[in-house]
Amino acid sequence: MTNLCPFEEAVTAAARSGDWDPELAAHRDGCLSCAELTLVVAALASDAEILAADPRPLPDPGLIWIRASLAARERDLGRATRAITWVQRAAIAAAAAVGLAFAPGLWDHVRRSLAGLSFGDPLAVLPRAAGSPLLVLAASMTILGALALYELTTVREG
Repeated sequence: MTNLCPFEEAVTAAARSGDWDPELAAHRDGCLSCAELTLVVAALASDAEILAADPRPLPDPGLIWIRASLAARERDLGRATRAITWVQRAAIAAAAAVGLAFAPGLWDHVRRSLAGLSFGDPLAVLPRAAGSPLLVLAASMTILGALALYELTTVREG
């Protein structure tokens, strides 16, 4: 790499130490490359002073690598499960729409089925009540919808 200005090294040393020769300061004020170099060196020196004054030790590089790996894995998991989450949401919406479409007729059927139940001997009545396809459909949709909602609320997106 070639230097753009022959005074770069002298300007860098002067910017680090703060000891400016009048001739070098005049050159810095007239040379765009050296003026920018002075700003960069001053900013880096300021940052170095702030870091040197910080009493906290630097974290272990292995720990930083592990955290970065875990964050990347979590991001990839979120990206991979995003489509599954949207399909689950669509299934819940479809189940709710089907449930609402059948709700008026289903409610009358459920009420008639429950009115015919005799709780004296539940085992004798259960097969007849459980054999109703609409009642099984309604119970299945309710249970599966609740499970899907539970799973959606526990999955974190990335």
